[in-house]
Amino acid sequence: MIPILDERTVASVLDEPVAFALARRAFRLIAEGKTGMPPKIYLTLPDGDDFRAMPAFFRSGRVGGCGVKWVSVFPGNPSRGLPTVIGTVLLNSPKTGELLAVVAANTITALRTAASAAVATHYLASKNPRTLAIVGAGLQATYQLRALLSRHRYERVRVWGFGRGEAARFCARHARPGTVFEASPDVRSCVTAADVIVTCTPSRRPLVRRAWVRPGAHINAIGADAHGKEELEPALVRAAKVVVDEWEQAVHSGEINVPVSRGLFTRRHLHADLAEVVSGRKPGRTRADEITIFDSTGLAVLDIVFARHVFEATQRR
Repeated sequence: MIPILDERTVASVLDEPVAFALARRAFRLIAEGKTGMPPKIYLTLPDGDDFRAMPAFFRSGRVGGCGVKWVSVFPGNPSRGLPTVIGTVLLNSPKTGELLAVVAANTITALRTAASAAVATHYLASKNPRTLAIVGAGLQATYQLRALLSRHRYERVRVWGFGRGEAARFCARHARPGTVFEASPDVRSCVTAADVIVTCTPSRRPLVRRAWVRPGAHINAIGADAHGKEELEPALVRAAKVVVDEWEQAVHSGEINVPVSRGLFTRRHLHADLAEVVSGRKPGRTRADEITIFDSTGLAVLDIVFARHVFEATQRR
């Protein structure tokens, strides 16, 4: 029988430290040429909802994985009591092609996205960040917070959300001793003086301005995942050292997609792919005053690496 691994099973074998290690391993495999990932395929429905097919494979010694994540994005789902994003991974053997497992992918998607940002922060942020700003107070903001707090203790966390009271509720849910949580009334007060900034909204207009970001800040741009989405002012993107998870995806659906479409950002403005930084082929932060940006689009390779880990962990049980 083909095992069907549900979200509860996935969550039982993944946490933030494991996710960080898996994400860093995946980026190293990418740098070593041990992965394959065709561009994701979009299937847009007449009402604007969409599906995305994300195939990939990896090999690492005797272990490997091959599969596809089939993920839907339905913005109206919260009103139905359902998540906006629903994903499933079909995990196959790269040796025989046989189906190994069907793996629920909502937790995998959230954890690998947050872990990728944590990896980028490890290499690109200042060595002793004290203030974290989170723009957006939804589910991904929770995973981003947990991933970053698992790596470093922040003295202050500022949060801004679209809805009335959303940021305050987020802060109340996640309050912990030793860290001051503040709900910000606007984006400017949220990001000003922050050492690390995370943007995780579905915005199609810039929310964070160049003038508001202090020298030496690091930004994880998470929200832009489709053409036309952007959270950062193009002038901020041009002024920063930009690292992407994958250039082709970022051009079409990452934070840089709008500046690229307007001719404001080209390949020569890009510093590196994250895999190049993780592998040591290119440096991360080199100056204390430089602004760094990680443009995250979400890589199918990470989904397959995570799904394979879940499959192996449940088989050992």
